[in-house]
Amino acid sequence: MSTPDTHLYWATGCTSCLRVKEFLERNGVEFVSHNVVGSNDAADEPADPSPIGVRGADPEIIGEMAEHGLPEHVPVVRVGDDWADGKDVPKVADLVGIDHEAEPLPVEELSDRLDVMLSTTLRYLERVPEAELHTDIPNRPRSYGELVRHVFSLPDVFVMHEAGVPMDGVPRMEHDWDPHSTVALSTYGRSVRSRFRDWFEGPGRTAEWSETADVFWGQPTKHEFFERTTWHTGQHVRQFEWILENELDVDVADPIDPALWEGLPMPRKVWNE
Repeated sequence: MSTPDTHLYWATGCTSCLRVKEFLERNGVEFVSHNVVGSNDAADEPADPSPIGVRGADPEIIGEMAEHGLPEHVPVVRVGDDWADGKDVPKVADLVGIDHEAEPLPVEELSDRLDVMLSTTLRYLERVPEAELHTDIPNRPRSYGELVRHVFSLPDVFVMHEAGVPMDGVPRMEHDWDPHSTVALSTYGRSVRSRFRDWFEGPGRTAEWSETADVFWGQPTKHEFFERTTWHTGQHVRQFEWILENELDVDVADPIDPALWEGLPMPRKVWNE
């Protein structure tokens, strides 16, 4: 299949970007690649200096996105004047003419795996020297601490959604927590894990999982939104483990069992090239 007028706007270190990029490549869709991250030389910049909330974003590409009326976040797939949010893979599939059907894992299974991911992140966090929390991940101005904070923010967003808070934009509540403080990150992570478990064992038992979730990037069911929350969290946990082993030379005595990822629609790679 060849759709030469297809454009992908993405960012390094972005899990949804890597997932949709692999999806297009796996299905033989030719596309023009636009990485919005200009450079990694932005350590001293404010957390969100660009409209799309990505440090180091290339203003020329951001301007191009605005000219085409695209949303202020990535990933986005554009074909001519039509576009789809890259987080909504079924809509991307319709846009580029690909058949795509997928059945999420049962919610109980997703919940169990998400809890393992959160507990593992808390355990890994204890192995990172606090000074290293300022260090940026490969090829993107996002610090190790910001990565950990983001891991915890994803299930936080889901719990808040179930409490009636619509996900009407890129979530910002995570910015209330200092990403360069081990104590702050651990406190946030333990709070999220506890609140999620309380919700799942309480209101979650009677949740209508087939209902449409109130999110800004598409019309998934709550089940599909929960699946996304789980695999998205998992991809970042996998990146965090990679950082410990490859960047910090930490011997992970009890690494993640690869079976944790089976059945989740995660990217195949840990990082964008």
